[in-house]
Amino acid sequence: MSRLLSIAKFEYKMQIKRIAGWIVLLLVLVSSIMDCLPTAANLARVEFLSGIHYYVRRVFSFDGLILLFGILFLTAGRLIDDRKSHRRDLFMVAPIGKADYIGGKLIGNLLFALTLMYSLLIISLCGFAIFNSTSTPLGIYISAIIDVSLCVILPATFFVVASSVMLPEIIDIRLVYLLYSVLFLVNAFSSDAAEARPFYIFTQGDLAKLIWQHPKRMEIYAESACLNLLFMLGIGVFAIALVVAKRRFWRAE
Repeated sequence: MSRLLSIAKFEYKMQIKRIAGWIVLLLVLVSSIMDCLPTAANLARVEFLSGIHYYVRRVFSFDGLILLFGILFLTAGRLIDDRKSHRRDLFMVAPIGKADYIGGKLIGNLLFALTLMYSLLIISLCGFAIFNSTSTPLGIYISAIIDVSLCVILPATFFVVASSVMLPEIIDIRLVYLLYSVLFLVNAFSSDAAEARPFYIFTQGDLAKLIWQHPKRMEIYAESACLNLLFMLGIGVFAIALVVAKRRFWRAE
C-alpha cells in the first residue's frame, strides 16, 4: 500500500505542477463567470440562475465539460510516457508490483483531475454567494455539492481519467483522442435533447438531469440513471482491466 501511495504522490506532484492544467481551469472559469454568474445581465437572460442547484448544473453542463476535455489530454498516455522515457524500467527495478504501479498512476491522475474539478466547483460557489441577491442556507450549498458530485463530477472524472491513462497502453493514442473527441462533441451538441441515452455521460441523461428542464419539475428516472452510471463506471473499469491483463507489461511477464 505504501508503494502504491508513493507512486500516486509522485504522479500527483508531477501533474499539479503543470501550468497547462491551471491555464485550462482559468479559461473555463472565465467562461463560467460570463455565462452563469447570477449578475443582473445574466438573470435577465436566464431567470433560474438564482437557484443554486440549477446554477451548479449549468456550470458543469458546458464549462465542466470543457474542463474534462482538457483533463483528457492532460492525463492521456501517462503509462506509455513512462515506457517511452524508460521511467517504467526504473520502477520495475525497485520492489514495486504491477498492481502498485497501475493503481498509483490511476490514483495520482484521478486526484489531479478532481483537484481541477472541485476548484471549478468551489470558485463557482463563491461567485454565486457573492453575486446572488437572495439568501441561500448553508444546507442548500451542501446539498448542491453532494448532488453534482455524485451525479457528474465523480463518475465522469473517473471515466475520463481511467480511459485516458489506460487505453493508450492498449490502442494508439491518436485513436483514443479521436473516439473521445467525438464523444465529447456528442455531449456538447446534445444539451437540449430530452431523450435519456446511456452515452450522454457528462451532463446529459437522467443521471445528471437536463439543466434545460424547469427547475421546479426535475425528475430522475432510476433506470436511465443506472444506464448512464453503468456506462461510465463500466468503461473505466474495463480500461483498467485491459492493462492489468496485458502480457509483457511488467518485468518478465
